[in-house]
Amino acid sequence: MKLDAAIQNTVLREATVVAGEGAMNREITWVHIVDHPEITNWLKPGELLLTTGYNWPVDDEACRVMVRRLSEIGLVGVVLAVPHFREHFTQAAIDEANLCHLPLLELPWEIQFSEIMYDVLARIINIQAETIRRSDHIHRTLTEAALEGNNLEGLARALHSALDKNALVVSVDGTVLGASDPEVSESNERVLVKKLTELQSLCGFFEPNTPKVVVEPAGRSRLGGAIRLRGEVIGIVWLYDEGAEFEELDVRALEHAAVIAALHLTYQRQLSDQETRLGYAFVAGLLEGKFSATPSAIERAQVSGWSESRGYRVCLVLLNEPIPLSLEGFDRRTKMADRIAKTMQGLTIAPLMSVSLNQISFLLPAENAPDAIWRSVRSEGGALAVSRVHHGVKGMAQGAEDVLALLPLLKPGKLHDFDEVLFPRALMGDSDARRLLIEKLIEPLGNPKRGNALIDTVLTLAQEGFQLINTAKVLDIHISTLRYRVERIESMLHLSLDNPEHKFKLQVAAQMYVLAGDDT
Repeated sequence: MKLDAAIQNTVLREATVVAGEGAMNREITWVHIVDHPEITNWLKPGELLLTTGYNWPVDDEACRVMVRRLSEIGLVGVVLAVPHFREHFTQAAIDEANLCHLPLLELPWEIQFSEIMYDVLARIINIQAETIRRSDHIHRTLTEAALEGNNLEGLARALHSALDKNALVVSVDGTVLGASDPEVSESNERVLVKKLTELQSLCGFFEPNTPKVVVEPAGRSRLGGAIRLRGEVIGIVWLYDEGAEFEELDVRALEHAAVIAALHLTYQRQLSDQETRLGYAFVAGLLEGKFSATPSAIERAQVSGWSESRGYRVCLVLLNEPIPLSLEGFDRRTKMADRIAKTMQGLTIAPLMSVSLNQISFLLPAENAPDAIWRSVRSEGGALAVSRVHHGVKGMAQGAEDVLALLPLLKPGKLHDFDEVLFPRALMGDSDARRLLIEKLIEPLGNPKRGNALIDTVLTLAQEGFQLINTAKVLDIHISTLRYRVERIESMLHLSLDNPEHKFKLQVAAQMYVLAGDDT
């Protein structure tokens, strides 16, 4: 029980604080009554001293020495019953106590010391009993989460249930592995982790191995505990809440949760390693559309470094090796896969890869350009196919379809982007390419609420050879309105109608859109 709480909730509310007001958060472990001449021989740290002042020194210097000695012992404070033997603490004692940050309280003589002892100690015992009860509840809740839960979201929810504070588990790059709050922002978590690691590693930040309070950019405090595995920090467990004050129980619960999370992630890593040994099964399942998106499977994927909400390009390296591979071909493929993995790790990208025959597939985050990977493999005579940006489980399978469509067009030593060959394939009559070209250049202009004004504008522009005056007449709109629409079209499609190549592609896409409508 802290001294300020004792003053608020016990008979000590009748006392007057005369010194040490800035040190009222000290923890009381015992209440001691001493009026012995050698008072310091009978006291221990954490005790609250009750005295009548009968043997309290009168001389100013002796008072100062007494206060310093009591402060050095580690007393919580001194309560003096007034005015029977002493009217007040001496000014010398008050001045010294303020210097030593030792609380001094003056209590009316009528209040019995036995009443104070009973009231304060009873509350301390009740607090300890409640702490034991809450500690047992936390222990049971987290143990049940460890035994019955199959993902870290269950652990976060268990922490929230036990402590009534939001809980969050993230990887070392801020990827959310489990959260009690479904509205948590993964991008914000990535920014926070990046900020923490600007000056030192997470291992150094959480050294010594005790939870730390971190202040977010928005000013909210959160308590974080490192998830460690063989001395390496592999994640963080966070506790946070608006206006939250963290207690010792929060710290202990967080330490317990970090151990459970470490065991859980170790298990997931073992599964992931096993999948890698079995032939990159996780990535292969994503690309083949056979990935079962269960909560535990999604979490295992996140542990591997994949995020369902993140955009990725599917990349495929086609080795210049005949099939079936020779022993030397197998060896070259292994070395190439290792080189790609090391290049990705050097760029702090999780090496999410799959190997099959003379092909090496990998997932590249949308914010990373494929050129860096390409530079590490082009000298071997292979070719690299790059898909459009896709999200989620279904998106990875679509990305695989993109690169498979590029396979017949790949040339050794060349990097081929899906968008680069989409238009030629559409012109050659590929129905899938025509559909994708329409999806890319026409369909984004449609608006379910506002209609298809922009699509009609593109179709008319293409029909009128992109002559603005003629187009405005056909659409029966003012030329300024048309120019506004053209600007929106250019912005939405990321092209310029001043570019002849862009105009040609848009004109072809518009005609294909019209033909597709006629067919239906």
